[in-house]
Amino acid sequence: MHHIRLGARVLCLVLAGVALAAGCSSSQQPQASPAAGPPALKARDLAASVRATPLLHWTGSWEAPIKGPTSGDPFPADTRFTADLRALGNGDVFGTVTIDGATADVLVLDGKTQFVKAGADYWRALPPVPAPEHLVAGRWVAEQDHLLYGLDLPRLTPQRVAEDLAGIATPATTGTAAPPMPVVPSDQDQPTRPPVAYPPPDGVPAGVPRLDLVRMHPSAAGAVRNGAYWFSPDAPHRLIGYSGIDLLTASDPSRNATARLTVRAGTAEEAKDAYADLAARLRSVPRTVAVNANVRLEEKWSKVTPCAPGVCGPVAVGVRLRNEHDHLTISEKITVTLYGSGSFVPEQIKDKVGTCQITAERIAPGTSTRKLCTVDDPRILRMQAKEKHVWFRAETSTTLTEVTRPSGAEKLARELP
Repeated sequence: MHHIRLGARVLCLVLAGVALAAGCSSSQQPQASPAAGPPALKARDLAASVRATPLLHWTGSWEAPIKGPTSGDPFPADTRFTADLRALGNGDVFGTVTIDGATADVLVLDGKTQFVKAGADYWRALPPVPAPEHLVAGRWVAEQDHLLYGLDLPRLTPQRVAEDLAGIATPATTGTAAPPMPVVPSDQDQPTRPPVAYPPPDGVPAGVPRLDLVRMHPSAAGAVRNGAYWFSPDAPHRLIGYSGIDLLTASDPSRNATARLTVRAGTAEEAKDAYADLAARLRSVPRTVAVNANVRLEEKWSKVTPCAPGVCGPVAVGVRLRNEHDHLTISEKITVTLYGSGSFVPEQIKDKVGTCQITAERIAPGTSTRKLCTVDDPRILRMQAKEKHVWFRAETSTTLTEVTRPSGAEKLARELP
């Protein structure tokens, strides 16, 4: 009997051990928590990765209007732009920009100085430019309008992209869903347009991380302007693309204007080669270059003396021309049209009595010149025969013949890393 009790006791202990091993004891054990996923990528980390990149090589396209000579005369909105550009760490961007098949070599130095070299077909593809075609076609030209192409080229440099990324508050996401609406204080204009889901550019998979640029447009209260930067899925998460309209310079671009750009991060060795290439291009820029700028000399006209009875004849018109522009040397032709009348009231002096020409050649910055032209026309004598006195009024039209400036290209080449 004693042996039976001992065997039963051993059996109970064995069963208890099996129950514990199977998790079926009377007291329930805590369950293990599921494995946590990878932490969300933050903008500051991606910004640091881009900031450390010595070179970004951009290729892609966009459609956007570019400015014409006046705000009411834009370039056609469906113009096709393509680009192949290298953006370097110190703020330089260079490569090619093509407008409807016409290609230009473009150099942007420190986001300020811009040189362009292109054939006549490129200059004809632009809105009317003030510089004469024979002075710009096939030559290096200083381009004053840095927003000319509808894409803000200096923002392609690693530092500027990193600044964009560092200002994003939301973590990276994946997919192509639209980003959330921006949070705006109640006392400010609320968004009038929802953010748009921009697809990745060609060659960028849809499932890779992206950071959304969503901001209120400063020139249109309540509107939303946005885009997306795309990154490789594996660490160190290199920048591989951009899509959207935030990099465009048009104030209200359409969705068709979307920039779709792919990006490749270059190595330090590639950046070194790029600087050498840029320096060689700069050394090919002459010391003095034509400037594509719509500028004028300041004009101060002398009072035209009326003619008294019996003394009408050739009428002299004098003008003081001053160049108020820094660094620009200006040449222009001025056509003077003279009007006369027996009335001294300016609004009634409207009968044309002749023209004359003034030529101003190479007026240096900060200097002045005086010019005189004489209208000698029989209509003056005929008018004086009818009137006791004749009063005159002059109008002018100006044709810009040349604008030049020192390029400073040699110094810029020496200052490159």
